[in-house]
Amino acid sequence: MTLLRRLETAAGLSLLLLPVALLLGAGLSLITLALLWLLGTLLGLTTFTFRVLLTGTALVALFIGACLFTPVLPRLAQSLVVSEPPHSADLIVILGGGMHCGVGQLEASSLARVEKGLELWKAGYAPRITLSDVDGEIFGDKSCPSLGLEAQKEIQTLFGTSGPEILLLPQMRTTRTEALATADLAKTRGFRQILLVTTPTHSRRALATFKKLGLEVTSVPSSEVRFDMTMGKPTDRLKGLEAVVREYLGLAMYRLRGWI
Repeated sequence: MTLLRRLETAAGLSLLLLPVALLLGAGLSLITLALLWLLGTLLGLTTFTFRVLLTGTALVALFIGACLFTPVLPRLAQSLVVSEPPHSADLIVILGGGMHCGVGQLEASSLARVEKGLELWKAGYAPRITLSDVDGEIFGDKSCPSLGLEAQKEIQTLFGTSGPEILLLPQMRTTRTEALATADLAKTRGFRQILLVTTPTHSRRALATFKKLGLEVTSVPSSEVRFDMTMGKPTDRLKGLEAVVREYLGLAMYRLRGWI
């Protein structure tokens, strides 16, 4: 194969792989994506690097095919879920999720977490909740409204002064920073028992992160609104693929850093 032909093929394969890059990093900018495409194209410069690109593309295709057309993905997703019965506690910790920055609204998964936290509060399991003041930069938009402040406004609109005590965790960026802030809060206020609310596939990593800091935590995940957890059809599996892949990568990263 000629050099020109290799470069053309490498450019096409790199373009096809860009959705995978978005899958792993939803906040990637256009410049970053363009650089990734250029880097992939340059792999066509030598026969060896071109073969590496071909092999990598084939492996990615096999993995995605296995996830979409076999029971692999539903089983992987279920192993990420830790759901425990709620009990009386001092605090309900609602972890931060996503925002629709353009309209300043919480994403469906964030709303589901808040709704679950309020459900536990209304049932009398704890008198107070935490909300995470998530930094807009993690959404790729510094002007993005604070997730925690927006959620707080909605709760106060619904319940007024009769709502739960709301404790805002400022400038949160990761599950790890949320766990550290909660540990400090628990030490300062003397909180012992904590109910932890997040999305189902995030619950195993979140629980392990909090327990690593010595906190007494019970995982009570929200409902999953992004996709059907049974993943009975390939379309359901496609919707759940991003969440599952990113969580396993998150688990690996947290283990390497000693955070779980």
